[in-house]
Amino acid sequence: MKRIVLLITLLVTATVVTAQQIADFASKYMDACKGDSAVKCVTIGPKMMEQLTRHHDQKRNEWVAQAIQKLKTARIIMSSTTADEHYEKAEQLLRKYPKRFCHDKDYRNDHSHGTFYTRKLKDGKTVELIMLHADTVKNLLVIVNLTGDIDEEFTELLSKNLSAKK
Repeated sequence: MKRIVLLITLLVTATVVTAQQIADFASKYMDACKGDSAVKCVTIGPKMMEQLTRHHDQKRNEWVAQAIQKLKTARIIMSSTTADEHYEKAEQLLRKYPKRFCHDKDYRNDHSHGTFYTRKLKDGKTVELIMLHADTVKNLLVIVNLTGDIDEEFTELLSKNLSAKK
């Protein structure tokens, strides 16, 4: 009986430790912002991704539909106040884990700025993309945290589309 209890305790501990190690950036950021009512998070899971793929106009934006199919989840965090403070807090958190999150590229235009970070597996495959976007006119921060099979073409198209928007 003691062995069974010990075994179950070890399994639960190992599961908790593993779950904490693989938490995505959005989870870490929301933990850091506990109690801040200006910060909201929405999670879009696999079933909703499937619905987005089905209802998307395949002829107009085929790359969007292909990109959505590669994603596992999307988490969107928004802050409607003090965008610069929240942006800096997010960047500090990303810099806190340099072995986990790698700075990828930045963009800037007249009304907004942002940056991309990625998390890669040991084989070089990107499995998480974090985009920080601050709208300086509206004082709005948006963090998009995508998990799944994220390739270079996907990040390039995202970066080009964001920097071109007015």
